[in-house]
Amino acid sequence: MVLQHQRRPGGMRLAHQFWLSLVLPIAMAILLYGIFASAHRKQVLREEATAELRNYATLLQAFVESALQRRDVALVRRRAEDFASAERILGIAAFTREGEAIFITKGVEREAERLEQLARRAFLEGGDIEETASLAEQSVLLRTVSIRPSSANQPLVAVLVRDRHYVEVLERTLNHGLAVTGVVLLLISAVVAGLVGRFTVALPARAILAGAERVASGDLDAAVPERGAEELSRLASAFNTMTCSLREARERAVREEAARVNGERKLQQAQALAAAGQVATSLGHEIGSPLNVIHGRARRAADLPGCPEHLRAELETIARQSERITRVVSRLVSLARPPRPQQADSDLRRVIDDVVAFLGPECRRRGIEPSVLCPLEGAARVRVALDSDRLFQVVFNLCLNAVEAQSRGGELVVSVLPECDGPAGSSVACFEVADAGPGIPAEDLHRIFDPFFTTKAAGGGSGLGLAIVRGIVEEAGGSVETAASATGGARFRITLPAIVSDSPASAEASSESSRGGREEGQKA
Repeated sequence: MVLQHQRRPGGMRLAHQFWLSLVLPIAMAILLYGIFASAHRKQVLREEATAELRNYATLLQAFVESALQRRDVALVRRRAEDFASAERILGIAAFTREGEAIFITKGVEREAERLEQLARRAFLEGGDIEETASLAEQSVLLRTVSIRPSSANQPLVAVLVRDRHYVEVLERTLNHGLAVTGVVLLLISAVVAGLVGRFTVALPARAILAGAERVASGDLDAAVPERGAEELSRLASAFNTMTCSLREARERAVREEAARVNGERKLQQAQALAAAGQVATSLGHEIGSPLNVIHGRARRAADLPGCPEHLRAELETIARQSERITRVVSRLVSLARPPRPQQADSDLRRVIDDVVAFLGPECRRRGIEPSVLCPLEGAARVRVALDSDRLFQVVFNLCLNAVEAQSRGGELVVSVLPECDGPAGSSVACFEVADAGPGIPAEDLHRIFDPFFTTKAAGGGSGLGLAIVRGIVEEAGGSVETAASATGGARFRITLPAIVSDSPASAEASSESSRGGREEGQKA
């Protein structure tokens, strides 16, 4: 309360000064404009009235001279009456040099003597006369017209009487409207100045007080407008700086807490992976041989002649489940195994063809149409800086996911892209694996590469395939991108460092060596 009492006198003075600085210039401007506008308007109206009277005088002169040449005085009077009936023309009179009235219209008959004197002056001066006068207590404009017919008729002087009172009435009406407009503008300016004074002092102070109360209650997002008197503006700026510093400190604390939580989560995940790797390694050694025996015996028994169909189906189920257990254990071991140095390269197209051929029976069983799109046919073969065994694992996991996502048929499309942007000065190879399945939900896009995360829990998914794919690709210096396919399914784009080789012989040799390594890895 004491602070508000100290601010109020300064605020009042500032508001008063602002009010005067705004209202006084507007009042002076309106007054000067009214003076100059009234004078200019009066001059313009009078010039228009004079010009109109001169036009009437010229027409009257032509008509009267034409009628006098015919020596038809009655026609002269009729035409004079016609002119006298025009708008704002009060009357017309014509006189000879001796003062004889040739005609006088009804509107000015009572002023014949005064009009005759003006005609005599025109004869004496030898030119037209134009002046203002007051006839019957009415302001008028008079103009003489010299009429010089043929030699058979004597010269005449016609006097036109035009109403001038309407000009004065119009001037008064316009001046009154200007005065009313000026008063209204001044009132509006005064009200606006008062409101602005209030907003420049009273409201800024209230805003600072309200902001301080919000900060005291724990709301650090409070901000006040930096406007008003100088002291209030500086105070508001200091207040906003303070709240900004407090917000930054709070955000740093939040970020540090989030980083700590994320670190703990990654540590827990690493511990889980390490434990899973140890368990998988032990399981791989302990159950690898029995699984191979079960798988081999089941296959051989299913292939025996005379084996009943229902028994063959059961044996096939045993063999497939044995293979599934082997794959899960292999993925766990691969995920926990430390990175291996990349020393070999492989033919991308050949590995893709091998994977598609390997998955051919499963695709036919599910009604899936596989296809490989590769515009890079010819002598040049694209090779990637990754051994064929690990490249086979990457392509196989992506294609297997695509197949398993389409339980009711669909398509599997593997495309080798002709052009792919890589880091400056580097050569890269890109390929895509797309399917026509249901796609990946948007809320799962940021989690699909996490180990043990799967959307196929009901179908027995381990959640390791994509984690292994990303680990191998990033270890090789590549990247994995996810998007929707043209048919609405999932599409994975893999980018790997490329080695372009034009030697078919070297490509074939490397392919043969890598194929032997892949077969050995599959047996393991």
